Amino acid sequence: MTEEEWAAQVLQISSRLSDRKALGQEILAEPELINYSLKFIQEGSEKLATKAAYGLDIALRSDIKILKPYRSSFLNVLQENKIETVSRIFSKICELFTAEFRKSENLSKAEREQILTKCFDWLIGDEKVAVKVFAMQSIYNLSETESWIPGELKAQLELQFDRSSAAFQSRAKALLKKLKS
Repeated sequence: MTEEEWAAQVLQISSRLSDRKALGQEILAEPELINYSLKFIQEGSEKLATKAAYGLDIALRSDIKILKPYRSSFLNVLQENKIETVSRIFSKICELFTAEFRKSENLSKAEREQILTKCFDWLIGDEKVAVKVFAMQSIYNLSETESWIPGELKAQLELQFDRSSAAFQSRAKALLKKLKS
């Protein structure tokens, strides 16, 4: 499928789950569509980027391993994204990716640093709770790769705990318990 054909197909979907699932199935059948989707997100047209991210979300929730050959592109787009809906989807992808590839031999130090930087930015910044929750879990997933991570994560969770939502507190409480053991 060409980039133009994929863009036309992506633009035709609505935000209904059935449409997002159909797009995700296309990506699972043709993982090279990940490159086109990432390009659409990087170019920043909110409508096309958001719909492309919907397809990525469904596909990668089904099989996060298909992202591995495209991780460099993903990490570059991750750093540049400014679209709120895409941030939520990317934060979930980071959580899935770090859970699958958390061991140091699967991710380079530079790749871990890119993910950690973005996730700490999300956790510290003025983001919606879903983004923060996925970010804190991603950071925790990488906590065994660097000695400084547990202390920094714990400090951020404790700092934000009292003034955060119940969803934030629930995940933070679970992670703080793990960090103490």
